[in-house]
Amino acid sequence: MISRRLLKTIIFTAMILCAAVPAFAKPYSMDEYLELVTKNNKDLMLAASSLKSAGEQEKLARSQALPTIGLSSSLYRNFIDVEQSVAVASQAGGGPLIYKDVDVNKDYDFSFGLGLSQQLFNMNVFNAIKASKEYKQMSKSVYDAQSDAIITAAKKVFFQCYLLEKLYNIRKQTEDRSYDHYLLMKQKYDAGVVSNVALLNSEVDYKKTIPQTTNAKMNLELCLINLKHLAGIPEDEEVSVIGDFTVYPEIPENLSMQDVLEERSDYMALLREKSLRELNVKATRAGHYPTLSLDAAYGYSNSDDKLRKAFHNDDYVQIFKVGLKLELPIYTGGALLARDNQVKIESEQTEIKLQQKREEIIVELRQIYLSLQREFENIATAESTIGTAQEAYDIAQVSFDNGVMTQLELRDTRLNLESAELSHLNAVYSYLCAYFDWQKATGNM
Repeated sequence: MISRRLLKTIIFTAMILCAAVPAFAKPYSMDEYLELVTKNNKDLMLAASSLKSAGEQEKLARSQALPTIGLSSSLYRNFIDVEQSVAVASQAGGGPLIYKDVDVNKDYDFSFGLGLSQQLFNMNVFNAIKASKEYKQMSKSVYDAQSDAIITAAKKVFFQCYLLEKLYNIRKQTEDRSYDHYLLMKQKYDAGVVSNVALLNSEVDYKKTIPQTTNAKMNLELCLINLKHLAGIPEDEEVSVIGDFTVYPEIPENLSMQDVLEERSDYMALLREKSLRELNVKATRAGHYPTLSLDAAYGYSNSDDKLRKAFHNDDYVQIFKVGLKLELPIYTGGALLARDNQVKIESEQTEIKLQQKREEIIVELRQIYLSLQREFENIATAESTIGTAQEAYDIAQVSFDNGVMTQLELRDTRLNLESAELSHLNAVYSYLCAYFDWQKATGNM
């Protein structure tokens, strides 16, 4: 029967072990991670806010074509009487007039006014409405371009973390193998089979792997920080990524330039900007045209010593007027002409930007496609090399155990295997990065 003291010791040890076990990292697939990026990324939030602002800008432009109605009303209480001498009588026989101080103001003054203004003809208003629609469309294209860039960066960071995790595992396995080899050499040294130099060499080989493992772990942790930052994941949350470098898409087919341009958000944003510039030219020309507006005003005022009668009595004053206002610029000192020339130059600059963008897209697509082909070939080469390196290492390990291969030769085969594995991982990662760039460059996110 287990004694009570032994039972307490077992329970206490179990509690310590449970406390020492770190919290499990939450795994994320790429789809789950991209969903978080779309939802929580601060740059995307700012871009969405700018898109909403563009919608309000359109409402503001439309409001200029609608009538504006204003109302004002006031009620004042006068605490000081304003007096004026007024002739009230004259003495009999034509004597001097008799004056009396009379209040000329009332205790309460009430006034009410209502005004209306409606644009009847204003080219600036018409062009502003058209420009606001184009600006909203341009803002949508800008948002899509920013979203594509952020999502592409998120995909790369996701697989970079997976790459660094695999790299860390390889470094850790290499360190463990080196340590096991060192222990084996120590046993052989104790048995007098190998020399002290061989033992020291194995110890050096083992210790050289430790900083490599440490650096690999640090790089992984730094990448995970960036991963969490992009998706708005709390810094204290432990995360891991679910990836697979054994499955990757085939090289995509080339697309026509016209199809690419229609899907490129950044190019569409430039097209919208060009339309805005053209509307700006028309808006500037509208400054030469007259404007016509309708104005109407109604006013009512009344005064009385009693508050109740201050709103209405027989002494009220009332006005109502309607009018047309025509404005026509005659001479502006050349300002309108200078403005015309300025907006024309800006429109021409936008056209040059469009041509430049088309050329950049052609070069970008060609470079990315060449990268896809190169990395795809590198993957095939790396896969073949891994098989050869693994076979060589297995043979070398058996030969070393049988004493027909030196420690240096075994280490070389181990390094060759490690290098082949790393080359394969880097090739797949580089291919995926190029593939993500291709998706962004062709607008097929």
